[in-house]
Amino acid sequence: MRTSVALFWILAAACCLAPVAGYAQEESPLLGAWEMAEIRVVSARGENVYPDPAPGLFIFGETHYSMVWMPLTEVPSDFEELWKPTEEEKAAAFGSIIVNSGVYTWTDSTVTTVPSVAKTPEFIGGSAVYNYRVTADTLWMEMTDTVSRDGVRDPGVGLFSMPLKLVRVE
Repeated sequence: MRTSVALFWILAAACCLAPVAGYAQEESPLLGAWEMAEIRVVSARGENVYPDPAPGLFIFGETHYSMVWMPLTEVPSDFEELWKPTEEEKAAAFGSIIVNSGVYTWTDSTVTTVPSVAKTPEFIGGSAVYNYRVTADTLWMEMTDTVSRDGVRDPGVGLFSMPLKLVRVE
């Protein structure tokens, strides 16, 4: 009986410590908070660079991420009646911001996000894949694929690319 109890506690400790040991092996180069510094839009018609985009913030922890950003060149105007948007103003606000957070995995050149919270309902439980690189305090990211939770690919993927440049703020 004592042997069984001792074995149980040894196995329980090993199971509890195993995930911690995995994190110590390698730290994500994405860890930290990153502010949007530049947005590029590249399509068959050419390339536009926006060196002073609307605000955006990406935060990467050990396993979780959160991103909120506006693929715009300036912050949208206030609603005509503060705090009481019209239906048209609500639609414009919905289209002006990207919001999601959840868990992520990474390799040396890709990051895959799986949101548990997102502005777009079908994206919850889906995924987005980005190519990335980090040099000093600068992070470059470019989305290469996005799918809904049931595997439907975003129809906008491939029509243009939007490389993002972010700078570390912490």
